[in-house]
Amino acid sequence: MLGPLGVQVVKSPGQSEIEILNTAAGADVILCGGGPKITVAVIRQLPHLKAIIRAGIGVDNVDLRECTRRGIYVANVPDYCVDEVATHALTLILAWARKLPVARVNTQAGRWEVAPLKPLQSPRDLVLGTLGFGRIAQSLCRMARAIGFQVWASDPYVSKTLVLKKGAQPVTLKRLIRGADFISLHLPLTIKTRRIINGARLKEMKCTAYLVNTARGELIDELALRDALSAGWIAGAALDVMEREPPGGDHPLVTIPNVVITPHCAWYTERSQQELRVKSCLEVIRVLRGRVPRNLVNKAVLG
Repeated sequence: MLGPLGVQVVKSPGQSEIEILNTAAGADVILCGGGPKITVAVIRQLPHLKAIIRAGIGVDNVDLRECTRRGIYVANVPDYCVDEVATHALTLILAWARKLPVARVNTQAGRWEVAPLKPLQSPRDLVLGTLGFGRIAQSLCRMARAIGFQVWASDPYVSKTLVLKKGAQPVTLKRLIRGADFISLHLPLTIKTRRIINGARLKEMKCTAYLVNTARGELIDELALRDALSAGWIAGAALDVMEREPPGGDHPLVTIPNVVITPHCAWYTERSQQELRVKSCLEVIRVLRGRVPRNLVNKAVLG
């Protein structure tokens, strides 16, 4: 069909390489979500491609190196759903801080008592550690501090001055892992960050600590997390993202009682959904008009 700019718009019925190629043959721009894998094999068969616009934040499904080598822009929408994801992360943190999953099970079983929830700590006595300190983590820091949490942050790409300015205490990764009561992940998925939370780091966490992930499922070694939860290395976890989505009923984390799992919904509100659509489409329009995307990820493509 023709869009409002007289541009032909073709929708892909699927996400496999063959389906992407059948749809994008001759395309100038690909607008995609996080599901389709835009691999080297796909990119090399699209000679007219000028840009890939990721309708979302993470670009781990796009081969950035090959795009840069071929002069293809890769852009994303890094400034949408910031408060939404931060709010969801804080909700998961507070769910475990107040042990709501335990309270729910007990009340359903007829146990109307506080004893099974003990001990509960005030946020003023708890440390929230953010692994990564970009937009979302900074928003989470602001929200968490407002209700009393101490906030630590570990991010080698953010200056200590900025961390302090935003109200967090800059710490090393090792100190954060060993000392935080809640660890919330806010990292992009890269070769360096894949499974950054592994068995060794889970063993270093406090046995009373909780792990929260609203970033990318692959940041965690899920089998190691299963072992950690089963053995009591940590108290619990809350996950909005999984390595395989949906995880399926046979996934080792789905049936563990001290895990809360939500269906990759942290990003969503009606406002954020509309913002994503508008901002990603504006990037497409910029490219079609011969301009550089505003949120260019592979800046090396500019030479």
